Amino acid sequence: MLKNTTVKHYPELTAIHRKSISFPSRFLLEKNLLVGKVLDFGAGHGKDVEELTLKRIDIESYDKFYIPEFPKSKYDTIICHYVLNVVDKEEQTRILAEVSYLLKPKGKAYFTVRRDLLKEGIRMHAIHKLPTYQCNVVLPFPSLFKAKHCEIYVYQKPSEENLLMETVSVKVYKSKYGFEILEKRKYAGKAQKAKVILQELLQLRKYM
Repeated sequence: MLKNTTVKHYPELTAIHRKSISFPSRFLLEKNLLVGKVLDFGAGHGKDVEELTLKRIDIESYDKFYIPEFPKSKYDTIICHYVLNVVDKEEQTRILAEVSYLLKPKGKAYFTVRRDLLKEGIRMHAIHKLPTYQCNVVLPFPSLFKAKHCEIYVYQKPSEENLLMETVSVKVYKSKYGFEILEKRKYAGKAQKAKVILQELLQLRKYM
């Protein structure tokens, strides 16, 4: 097994042809955590979506390889099972950013990662004979469930106001809003002033 992730690998080959719903989806369903409009991010061959639809969950699917049309909606809940384990650090970052983007304010995402990996790195797929990649992943989010085989993390997107408060700069465009800021205004050490400005923009709905 190689640890060199510069070797071209095929994460889509790790998608399992399931005969039943996956453990993390079943766990979240039983805990009544699949609320509102749901997205399966990295749905693979779509068995979880199929089974959850039968359970009357309002769910859609997206997969970079198998269902490649990027979602146009925003979601109350997003599930992302066993995806981060099969991609490198750069791709992990992209996935986390995309999931956050697709969440509604105060929406929740559940990331499931493997905990049964004895070795990390590139391996040859037993059937397809092509390189795949597996790694251990630790996320800076609360852990909802942990066992020998997997761990489920939960991430809650901040409210719209708090999300804006967390930004380090504000860009407002003259052509669209009648304002113009030629340079990014950084408010490090000026939190109260930044809060006042951002609250004004929120009230006016004049922000990007």
